[in-house]
Amino acid sequence: MVVVGGGFAGLAAAVRLGRGGACVTVLERRPFLGGRAYSFADPVTGDVIDNGPHALMGAYTEALDFLGEIGARGKLDVQPRLHVAMADPTDGMAAVAAPALPGPLQAPAALLRYRLLTRGDRLRLVGGALRLVARAARRPDALAGVTVAEALAAAGQSPASRARFWDPLAIATLNEAPSRAAAAPFAAVMRRAFLSGAAAARFALSAVPLSGLYTTDAERVVADTGGTVRTGAAVATLALDGSRVRGVLLKDGTRLDADAVVLAVPCGALLRLLPSSLRALPAFRALEAVGTSPIVSVHLWLDRPVTWGGPFLGLLGTEAQWLFDCGPTTAGGHRLATVTSGARAWNDLDDATITARVLADAGAVLPSLRQAVVRRSLVIRERHATISLTPAADAVRPPTDTPIPNLFLAGDWIQTGLPATIESAVQSGRTAAAHALSLTTRS
Repeated sequence: MVVVGGGFAGLAAAVRLGRGGACVTVLERRPFLGGRAYSFADPVTGDVIDNGPHALMGAYTEALDFLGEIGARGKLDVQPRLHVAMADPTDGMAAVAAPALPGPLQAPAALLRYRLLTRGDRLRLVGGALRLVARAARRPDALAGVTVAEALAAAGQSPASRARFWDPLAIATLNEAPSRAAAAPFAAVMRRAFLSGAAAARFALSAVPLSGLYTTDAERVVADTGGTVRTGAAVATLALDGSRVRGVLLKDGTRLDADAVVLAVPCGALLRLLPSSLRALPAFRALEAVGTSPIVSVHLWLDRPVTWGGPFLGLLGTEAQWLFDCGPTTAGGHRLATVTSGARAWNDLDDATITARVLADAGAVLPSLRQAVVRRSLVIRERHATISLTPAADAVRPPTDTPIPNLFLAGDWIQTGLPATIESAVQSGRTAAAHALSLTTRS
């Protein structure tokens, strides 16, 4: 079997295929694995940095299980309890922090203790979260066609609670503005992360560079089960024979035959790989209208430590959204990184302007940053980081199965009921592997 794509979805699929007895070949067009979640050596400092900081939640059960499956779970630093620090330039810092209560009560109690909202807004916040989840649970299509902003208005959320809790959470998880983003996957995040117990609400960060978290171990597991991982192997299209896929054609002209193919690639790449006869099918043709949304990360090398007592910090009322403490650098300084999701407003800005805005935003809540010397900065733009998950896009996200019985899809963008996250990617890859393995059971 062939898996096209070496990110979380493709590697999760390949590991499951190999452990299920299939002979699997992973094909990745780039010279390294990692998809849109990878690390690399900065050419100036030599420090290994991530293309953008990523945080996992305890609710990411499939992703965490995948890391355990490949022996990488110990590479995560997991919070003992939910704690998310937030900073406002005017009102200072506060945290969504869970107290030492029985598990199911921790996340709601954390919301009720959030000092940057009034007592009334905190009560409405918990009530709104419950109403949003209940609305989705009552009927599967209850939030179809509804945006996050519309759902929050219906749940009675104030402008302050929107600005200081809901909108930052929605943008971070959906990579899209609440006025555009689909409410259904957001409700799924709320149910799984905040209303499913203490462990689900905790955040986890990789203690190693992102590629080292999963790519090396996954490649080892694939090799141990008799499979092969090939980087620098760009697929041009599929080889079809009637109603089935017989393999893939590489751009160098070679053909690789396969009993089944898993395409674990972004939506746009999928459309480029499909032969015209498949692109014309309604399930695939509908994907042509699905757009993408960017993420911009800025890495800052400082001459001194700038900390706030935690691994990450939410920035409120600013363009930069999240600040991460990346720790000491090889040259003896300190590195911070910011992440801004849905960053269309920065598409036409140069790197110097973006860096200046990030420094101003972070410095507004961290006075010590204003005293630090920036030795180096690096702006990383993922212009097509995720699909633009509008209600219309959510409605046409395809399932794992396709009209071709031995062709399967995987990726954070296919219909998992979740936003385009690492969890969605791993879940889709494992589902695709299960469906592909069922072919061998039936044959």
